[in-house]
Amino acid sequence: MLRIKPYPFAVVTLFTLGLLIWPCKRVEASPFQDPSSIPVCDKGTVASYIGTSCSQPPAVFHWISYSCTSTPSSICDRIGTNGKEIHVRLDPNGPNTLLVGSTHLWDVTAGQSVDIVIRGSVYNANLNLTWPHFYPGQPTQTGDGTEENITTVECGENCISGNGVSSYLCAAGSADMNCLDQAKEKPYWASGVAKFRLTGPDSPYPFSIEVKLNGGTNGTATLRSLGIHLCDFIPGRGCE
Repeated sequence: MLRIKPYPFAVVTLFTLGLLIWPCKRVEASPFQDPSSIPVCDKGTVASYIGTSCSQPPAVFHWISYSCTSTPSSICDRIGTNGKEIHVRLDPNGPNTLLVGSTHLWDVTAGQSVDIVIRGSVYNANLNLTWPHFYPGQPTQTGDGTEENITTVECGENCISGNGVSSYLCAAGSADMNCLDQAKEKPYWASGVAKFRLTGPDSPYPFSIEVKLNGGTNGTATLRSLGIHLCDFIPGRGCE
């Protein structure tokens, strides 16, 4: 009687080879796969941030691009390549907030304007809130000048409120919170919060930070810095 001997090694080898040649789609590792390896956001400039990732745990940011358009073009020139004269630092009064700005180089007068856009992506966040900071004793705008700041999280069908946008416009007659530094953040929490569903490293949200200064025909406009607050908010506990 013929007896067939088992060859377990050969069977395993053939099975492994079959997996290698099977025409299925392979899953590639996400560059955001290991949040614990991402350094905490630190003091720098927009230029030093572009092309890097950092975290305000548990939120993780990847900073992608910077653009500037201005009239005259010398305003963008003086701000520098990739916004090297725009400072970024942690807000000493807010553990989940980045302050972007701290420069007079984007100030405009009559006939001048500047539009700056910083783009990136974020995950482990479910809330977008921005608020402007202004120089003490210095008007944010005069005449028909305007200052506008717009932080947008592209949450699409995952948006819960605010369509992912938190923004404020300072023009003649605007509310004080839009044009004067506030001692507390409460007014912004009451009106400027955008909420969305939490996502992980495999599906980060694109975001943009835009600052628009326009001197109009007879005015001026300035901004000290913009507080960027993208975090994992838990009701009753605040941002983690």
